[in-house]
Amino acid sequence: MKSAKIISFIALALGMVTLSLRADDATNAPAADASTTTAPATSSSSADSLKPAMDENAWRFGLTLPLWASGIDGNVTVAGHQQTVNVGFSTLKDHLDAVFSMAAEAHKGKFSIYGDVGYMKFSVSSSHVGPDGHVHVNSWAGLKFLYSDLAGGYQLIKTESEHPFILEGTVGVRYWYASMPITISGPLGNTLFAGSQTWNLVDPVLGFRGSQYFTQKFHLDFQGDGGGFNISHNTDWTWMANVALSYDFAKWFTLSAGYQAMALDESENKAKGATGVNLIFNGVLMELNIRF
Repeated sequence: MKSAKIISFIALALGMVTLSLRADDATNAPAADASTTTAPATSSSSADSLKPAMDENAWRFGLTLPLWASGIDGNVTVAGHQQTVNVGFSTLKDHLDAVFSMAAEAHKGKFSIYGDVGYMKFSVSSSHVGPDGHVHVNSWAGLKFLYSDLAGGYQLIKTESEHPFILEGTVGVRYWYASMPITISGPLGNTLFAGSQTWNLVDPVLGFRGSQYFTQKFHLDFQGDGGGFNISHNTDWTWMANVALSYDFAKWFTLSAGYQAMALDESENKAKGATGVNLIFNGVLMELNIRF
């Protein structure tokens, strides 16, 4: 869990250092007529607003269709019983019952508003073998997971150079819905434990997103945010980070490929036992962005 989180933030930090070095070389030349930038989404969808534009005051809109090959690492606790969830995408795709995601945004000048939604439903089972080589405990867990972001952004930096660097500050809210049933049975199929837990959470998030252009059509997009601030429960934290290389094939069409990680850490202590979810979703991200 910690290593996946650290790796994602190190990758993002290295990208930011590279971008800052390029931004320092900015000159007073007119901004490039780059057609767009699409920061990867869960929300990354939205960075269409970050591209240099001929008409800064015109309304522009974007729709992003992401394909996120995500694995899941972490655990879920229901009434004091913890179930480990460590599923790579190669395994997860065989257990998916349903998956959907989409993002959209509107922006004008330095201001933008964007949102995204993602849904996943899957189940996983495992067996615990004792020292005698026999199965002592069987466990099964299902998960329905929905997230949605709604945020606004303001452009903080845009260098007037042939290869512009653009940075935007963002503030918004992230909604989480998670439902996790757990069943634990003995070697004869007898039920040792059965329970379920549902979470409905709304977390404030603060973040940034931006782009570094290498040519008029080829650019690196990045985004990160964090929030929760222990408002909803005893432990309440969420973060997201992604980075992608994008190419503008036309003024209305961009393809992106990169990596994204998103985490939810929520827990609450109750008299009958602790409940919580501590999950990191991470994997390769592909996006198709359409602008109009």
